[in-house]
Amino acid sequence: MKQTVLTFIADIKGAETEKLKEVFAVIHANLLKNPYISFQEVTLVHFASFVIANEQSANPQLIFENNFDGDVSVYLDELTTVAGHGLHEIYRHCKGYDQQAMNAGYISNYLQSRIVRPNAFHIGNVGREAKVVRENQLLRETLQQNLDNLFSRKPPASYTAPALRKDLLATIPIPQALPPHQSVAEKVLPWVKLVLFGLVCGPLLIIPALVAIPILRRLEKTDIPDDKPASAADISQFIITENQITQNHLAVVTDIKSPKFRLYLLKFVLFAINLIARTATKGKLSGIPSIHFAHWSVINNGQQMLFLSNYDGSWISYLDDFIDKAARGLTGIWSNSKGFPSTRFLILDGARDELQFKAYSRNHQVPSLVWYSAYRDLTVQNIDKDSKIREAIPANLTDTETEAWLKLF
Repeated sequence: MKQTVLTFIADIKGAETEKLKEVFAVIHANLLKNPYISFQEVTLVHFASFVIANEQSANPQLIFENNFDGDVSVYLDELTTVAGHGLHEIYRHCKGYDQQAMNAGYISNYLQSRIVRPNAFHIGNVGREAKVVRENQLLRETLQQNLDNLFSRKPPASYTAPALRKDLLATIPIPQALPPHQSVAEKVLPWVKLVLFGLVCGPLLIIPALVAIPILRRLEKTDIPDDKPASAADISQFIITENQITQNHLAVVTDIKSPKFRLYLLKFVLFAINLIARTATKGKLSGIPSIHFAHWSVINNGQQMLFLSNYDGSWISYLDDFIDKAARGLTGIWSNSKGFPSTRFLILDGARDELQFKAYSRNHQVPSLVWYSAYRDLTVQNIDKDSKIREAIPANLTDTETEAWLKLF
């Protein structure tokens, strides 16, 4: 199943920001049952969020993040059917929206005209539909309960692995077999693209790189890092919304450095990272195992970069993972943003300055006014294990494979 990652970005009318916040406060107070968007009825969505960027500027913007199954037209059909009234109440505060045209077709067209697709993105559990993730979770929980019931009647030591599996599977209807997460072509093509890029473009980039490096070094020497510590007030507004469930949400908006050389360099880095990310289909990006969906987008005519991430664990552990396992890639991206810690040769230093990098991240973080997860208590690794449990049920397993399967519970 194809998964789609995108945002809808709309300019907010002059003095309407506070009215929008009032709407989002109602949604945030009851994500599952509110008068605007009942997210649990939107079956295709994995994660969604609303944030307001550039709030203190003359042009505040509403960013609506969506990570969902299938094509955008099918998703918008479901979204506007479930939440057409709520979307109307939200977007009537935005520029270009006709408050008199309250119908699903108009709302869908309005949103489609404001789509921003990512320059680079990562999906932790590729090809798993949101509804299947929930089905797999329920199946595993049922099997775990049934396993406990079996052990209450007969001690675990009395079972062989095959006998235990047989008795356990006798307690449930055999679930429907699912298609592979990806076709062979979907698995192979990203690697082909990456190899071709290295073989064909690599030699062609030598001369441009030789020209670009002195320019980059000259600019890096004049960059001014933002060494302002994050204020207690800023930190507290994020902390009160974090660590409420297994996952967390991060939204960061940064200004891209001038001259245009920086924008072109950023787009190239994101292009290269996107090629690499398309080959990361086993739950990890650069060794980081906690990212469900993440993406980077160049927005506002190349003036800013947006980063949105849905991840497992705490904010601190997430950034520590980036610093420990992906500092160079991280630096290669954000070194093109104003105020980022000092860098060398695009990818050196930067995020390695842990305290300054974390302060920079907090200082450019945008509050998540509304954030929804379709499976609030599952990690990336949980989802993968649940998939393995279900997919092995109809298979003929060896004794060793059976033992490994039982250890997944």
